[in-house]
Amino acid sequence: DDVNGSRCRSDGVWMSLARDYVKIPLENGTRRETDVISVIIMREEAEILLACEPTDWCLYNKFLDLREWEQLKPYGHGFYMPALVMAQKMLNLNTKGSCALALLFFSDGKPSDKHANHAAKMGSLASKFGRR
Repeated sequence: DDVNGSRCRSDGVWMSLARDYVKIPLENGTRRETDVISVIIMREEAEILLACEPTDWCLYNKFLDLREWEQLKPYGHGFYMPALVMAQKMLNLNTKGSCALALLFFSDGKPSDKHANHAAKMGSLASKFGRR
């Protein structure tokens, strides 16, 4: 096992999202279907895999299905900047300032677009969305 209990890192990511972001919070009542999750794939051109999906048992099953590699296979290093730009577009869809936001990146290496200023882009996102 590359990751304890998983056959590879991507398997571990999907399982963690299913368990830690959907199953456990649904069971303990800290999330419900009005909470939404989007998934952006980090490639040369960012790809939205899931857009504003309600946090429910259907999403849990979608994450588990992604472990099988039928829809999405691991793809090597990620391009961070296109994913950051797409993440900003997705975050801009949320017009309620009271809504909590989280932005997570899963990668197993350095960015493929190594000459881009990732820190400045992250700083710009952080200053725009503040402590939400």
